[in-house]
Amino acid sequence: GLSHDETLLLLNAGYDVAGIAETKGIKPRTVYTHIVSLIRQDKLTDFSTVITREQYTRVMTLARENPDKMWDILEKEMPDGLPNVALAISDFLLRQKEKK
Repeated sequence: GLSHDETLLLLNAGYDVAGIAETKGIKPRTVYTHIVSLIRQDKLTDFSTVITREQYTRVMTLARENPDKMWDILEKEMPDGLPNVALAISDFLLRQKEKK
């Protein structure tokens, strides 16, 4: 929707998640939800401003090695919603690989 497109515009303008949340008057978790949606629609393909490689690797390692406790562990380590971004990126990368 329009709100997701606004989030994309702000990301492209250099805003971070906190800045987008403040500008739009929404919670950072909602911004992460928009980002997940944008990734799933292939509208966002550069994730470097949203999640670090270390955060992505941490989520993927836990998803593989300890999926039952993953969410409990990550809620203490990362902002609410960020692990979902990592999972969406993983799906995106799989889609890109399948296209080749």
